[in-house]
Amino acid sequence: MLPFFFLTIFAIPNPLCWGFLLVWSFFRDNRSLLNPIVMMIFLIFGYLYLAQLSYQLGLELLNNIFSGILLIVLPLLVLIGGFFLIYNGFILLRKEGRSKANYFSLFLGVAIVLFYALLLVRLTYYEFFLQYRLLDIPYYIAIYTYVLFGITFTGFLIYSWLYLHLPKKKNYDFIIIHGAGLLGGEKVTPLLRKRVDKAIEAFRKSTNPAIQLIASGGQGSDEKISEAQAIQNYILETTDIPETAVLLEDRSVNTYQNLLYSKQLGESLVTDPRFLFVTNDYHVFRTSIYAQQIGMKGDGLGCNTASYYIPSAFLRELVAIIVRLKWLYFVFYALFFLLIWASFH
Repeated sequence: MLPFFFLTIFAIPNPLCWGFLLVWSFFRDNRSLLNPIVMMIFLIFGYLYLAQLSYQLGLELLNNIFSGILLIVLPLLVLIGGFFLIYNGFILLRKEGRSKANYFSLFLGVAIVLFYALLLVRLTYYEFFLQYRLLDIPYYIAIYTYVLFGITFTGFLIYSWLYLHLPKKKNYDFIIIHGAGLLGGEKVTPLLRKRVDKAIEAFRKSTNPAIQLIASGGQGSDEKISEAQAIQNYILETTDIPETAVLLEDRSVNTYQNLLYSKQLGESLVTDPRFLFVTNDYHVFRTSIYAQQIGMKGDGLGCNTASYYIPSAFLRELVAIIVRLKWLYFVFYALFFLLIWASFH
């Protein structure tokens, strides 16, 4: 962590230093939760540096472009995104049912639109708010939240996409297939079938003749067999892959356990194994964070997800990551409220 310390202490606004830190952190471990954070700091400082440079050099057209992106294009894209989330939310509810999780994208879209309505009210009654400064506090909180989580969303969206498309090796020792709910309690669902098919594709491309698949997933209360068994059954029924090449990990009940128990199984058979874990595309980066946490060597591979399902699914992934970083957001908001308190005294 010494490079991180020195760079942040001596060159906080320098985009070049943040760029070097990003490269160092990425090649140290491309699954690090630090990477998307550093990437966004690099992009923000880089943008501000170029905008300032264009102003100092008197490049009026370029300066107007930078200003227009910040003041018009980005806010407009966020507003359009809010309406899109509302539209997508209704589609998701119609196709997937009215579970609490399926309301998330709809509620977030409404919150974004309401934020712009609040902004419009604040600008319309500017003089009134000057007289009653305490009424500005909700406005400041909304602005701060909008910027903070907007940056968070953008950073993890970009980095998740980049991580998903990193080139994959062909010499893994094991390919882990993450389980999912079963159809009728014993058959793979279309979603799970995509994961299995993607794993089979990677299996056939492997240059390691001893590579094995690990079907991972326990048995739910409403399931007749374990998800691991259902995955193995599907592979044996639809391919020529031998049963000896498909291992069962049938104890796990969540993503973390999928990886942990599969790692233990692999290490009991191979010294210092490398893994490729297969899940849905939106879930790959967060799964890779768990893999890093347990010391698993390997990479993630994503299978396609229905387009209407991706926004809501990715937002839930983002919330899970934010929960992991809750201490960081606690510090951000503590400093923010301290600043508000100081401004009113």
